[in-house]
Amino acid sequence: MRKALRVAHLTPAYFSPDSVVGGGERYVYYLAQALRTAGNFEQCVFTVGAENKLFEHDGIPVRVLRNESPLASGMDAFSAALWRELPGFDLVHLHQPLTLFGAYSLAIVRSLSIPAVGTDLGAGEDTLMLSARGIELLDGIISISLYAQSLIIRYFSGLHEVLIGPVDTDHFCPAANAAYDPNMVLCVGRIMPHKGIDRVVAALPPEQRLIVAGRVYHEPYYNLLREMAKGKDVRFVHDADDTVLLELYRSARLFVQASTARDIYGTTVAKPELMGLTTLEAMACGLPTAVADTGSLPELVPDSRFGRVFANHDDLSAILRDVAAGVWPAPEAGTLARAHVVAVHGMETIGRRLAAFYRAVLAHPRRLR
Repeated sequence: MRKALRVAHLTPAYFSPDSVVGGGERYVYYLAQALRTAGNFEQCVFTVGAENKLFEHDGIPVRVLRNESPLASGMDAFSAALWRELPGFDLVHLHQPLTLFGAYSLAIVRSLSIPAVGTDLGAGEDTLMLSARGIELLDGIISISLYAQSLIIRYFSGLHEVLIGPVDTDHFCPAANAAYDPNMVLCVGRIMPHKGIDRVVAALPPEQRLIVAGRVYHEPYYNLLREMAKGKDVRFVHDADDTVLLELYRSARLFVQASTARDIYGTTVAKPELMGLTTLEAMACGLPTAVADTGSLPELVPDSRFGRVFANHDDLSAILRDVAAGVWPAPEAGTLARAHVVAVHGMETIGRRLAAFYRAVLAHPRRLR
């Protein structure tokens, strides 16, 4: 039997109310789950927090190391304890490498002569890693979309792969007896200006209702949304766990991801939606989807039978009117959406490709100049 490869995932934050409840943090767990479907791997997630602790997530150990930066937390936290924890691992997957955490951790990994793969999940643009080409210390990069790859490829000359996903299609699946609300539109995501929820509220026709599921990370924007929603059927759900979220996906007629590169306050967003994970989750549940022409989102809906792309208010309004009138989507749209996600973005597909990339990196490590 082939010896188990030991893989360490390093991430500056972890998916929890004690850290960050976001798609980038959840992605690390999903990726580890996908790798388990692909062969003999031992994995551990290392992250940083207020104090040392150890727990398991779906059978994968998560070790929280105490933040040793006196001035920083979150993406700028770091821990020298990695020097003690990482020896014995065959490969390190560094998540959020374009942060202070990423630069600090990569220096430790390379000092230990462990091959390293990196994935940008949207945080940071560290000049040491980009302009100074510190990112070239990685042996390979996995980008979570073609859009994400386009932002980083000019800085890196090594092995590069695009893996969009994974999605747990066993959990996120249609109900056995589907009974959706034909007038329900669903948005899922943190309540922040760049998520563009205001665009959906503004375009919502009188006959439809909107549910927005997500924690509030920007109080003024949330207040603005509530003001815009007056006179419309809009409900906010801030504490949806996986069970409630699954019910929402199964109950809606349309999922909308309206992220924008320029928010309602006129602020330009540097990296909008490197990968729309909630969009893929919704499609896995058989939910047709409308996405903005922003970042990676158009990549997720390659077939107009189950997904449409909008550029502006008029486009989105037309889509919502078509849904309300029964013009689109067709009855088979949900089945097509799920089949696409299972085949292209599911755990087994991504796990197999991830394992192959890890082995390619281990077979051809880069020589550091």
